Amino acid sequence: MYYMVGTKLEKLYTKQIKCIMKSFKTMRSICAIIISLIVSANVNSQITYDTSFTRQWNNVSNDWENFDRIITTYDNGLVISELIQINQYDQWVNYNFKAYYYNNGHVIEEFEQYWNDAKLKWQDNYRKVYSYDRDGKLTQITHQNIFKGKYVNSSKEILIYTPEGKLMEKVIQKYEKAWTNFLKYQYYYNSNDLLLNENLANWNGKDWDNEFNYNYKYNESNKLTEKTKIKLQGSKGKNLIKEEYFYSTNGSLEEHLVFVWQKNSHDWMSFGKSLFVNSDDFFVLSMLTEDRKSSNWKNYFITEFSGNYNIQARNDVADCMTFAIHPADFGNKATVEFFNPYKEFYHVSILDADGQLIGSATTNKDEISIDAINLEKGLYFVELQGSNLYSGKFSIE
Repeated sequence: MYYMVGTKLEKLYTKQIKCIMKSFKTMRSICAIIISLIVSANVNSQITYDTSFTRQWNNVSNDWENFDRIITTYDNGLVISELIQINQYDQWVNYNFKAYYYNNGHVIEEFEQYWNDAKLKWQDNYRKVYSYDRDGKLTQITHQNIFKGKYVNSSKEILIYTPEGKLMEKVIQKYEKAWTNFLKYQYYYNSNDLLLNENLANWNGKDWDNEFNYNYKYNESNKLTEKTKIKLQGSKGKNLIKEEYFYSTNGSLEEHLVFVWQKNSHDWMSFGKSLFVNSDDFFVLSMLTEDRKSSNWKNYFITEFSGNYNIQARNDVADCMTFAIHPADFGNKATVEFFNPYKEFYHVSILDADGQLIGSATTNKDEISIDAINLEKGLYFVELQGSNLYSGKFSIE
């Protein structure tokens, strides 16, 4: 993430807007943290804390440097808050805070705040409202932004299940003057209730256009071993990305490899991987992320956990996004650039510190421009709603 000083661009926060986790074992296609939240709460409250630290590799000094930390608070195993702080000038600085509220063990509201550097206080920014049916199945997640002190609708996820209770379909709608369709996911399972295929379609204004397929493979222990993303082109498909997962003899995830399809050589080329260190009781101690430069692997990030985070039990995989803000046209416009190599559709929104919508657009490109000549100094927020929801902030000084 970046902030603008006149037409000078300075680096503020460049990490991938902290990875959003998805559970591939149950494949409910919502944040894995939400799946882990839907458990029964005990009568007696027991508050515990957990802190993870992420360090970024510095290619100049050839050493690790502190990047961010996440302090998670639990009440009888339920996540009730998450505080994200980033490291600036060897000090931990507030960045993001989330709070979760429950009813009978089900999360019903999730609030998000950003730290306002100018006012030195937390600023309400965002919330999710969760709805359930009589059987306790999650049926809808409504996303809301704060506007003039009140929360207003921005998008919602509608979840539809089979008679057997498996997630069959998820429709994402966006709200401007009315609710309109945006994206649709469809899920297909095998006889062991494992997800085999996931289809993503985009609303063209009249009907759904199929965009991507995701195919899954598992080993004899029903652990995910491969995920392939395919771009649909008529009756044909084009390979895009493949992910492979490797486990130890005791079933702990040890390595996650990411490949990109090379159309010239008609082969897969690896470009990213994560290496996991686990404790004897299957809890993650660290996750090292590397990217490939030419033929060599280079350090990128390392996250160290307290040993209380059981990522392997749910086969969680990180889905990351990067984006940046650039001044353009002599400062009259601001260009939002984000990682979208396969032309997926995103609804991009820019909001000011009071939650007022400054500009929005739906695009399958990797950038949009907004008028910035009338923007005052202060804090602004960027939201990208697509296959996942991403958010970040920038400021004009």
